[in-house]
Amino acid sequence: MKPYIPPKMQGFLTPADNEEAVDQPLYHIQTYPTTGQLSLTFFNATGGLAVTNMDSPKVLSKGKRFGCFSLGVAFIPGQAPAQNLTSLTLNSALNDAKAVLEGACYLEFKILDKVYLTESPLLRIPAGIGMFVGAGGIGRSLASAADGACQISYATNGMPMIGLNRKLHVPIPIPEQVQFAVTITWPALTTITTAGSLGIWLDGMLIRARQ
Repeated sequence: MKPYIPPKMQGFLTPADNEEAVDQPLYHIQTYPTTGQLSLTFFNATGGLAVTNMDSPKVLSKGKRFGCFSLGVAFIPGQAPAQNLTSLTLNSALNDAKAVLEGACYLEFKILDKVYLTESPLLRIPAGIGMFVGAGGIGRSLASAADGACQISYATNGMPMIGLNRKLHVPIPIPEQVQFAVTITWPALTTITTAGSLGIWLDGMLIRARQ
């Protein structure tokens, strides 16, 4: 289904003669500790391009506006996906992702005090990125079944293709210098075994002054 673009939104998305439109997502990645979180708010900080491409906390800087057509949420486990162990115990990557993405929580996308999207659980907002690996354990026949054990465990919500994220049937406009945020709220702490990261990507059209 193609997005419905109302006339006012069409005007918002149309660059002026001195502007250009670029395919540039907005993103913000934060640490998710082993102790869990009750709330995480995204796009409220700067911190370098490895963390976020926001150049001002909470707002797009002057001369920029954004039309959001889709979004994705990704949990990035803190463990390596493959290990050689002396135990058949699987690593925590898959279970940590399952706990965070399937656990009881909800996401809200706000501009000022107006809610434009509410979703729960996070599985409703596929990442569109990440490895796609199953989980398993093998014990080779050495002194004991556990000797030389090898296991792989990794998880992501949805297939790892950029286009497979949460599409919006009506785009969400983010004007310049207007506060916006995406917040994830947990009613109780969801603990995990190894600290990981949780990130949000807003895909769409960034309109800025022509270079």
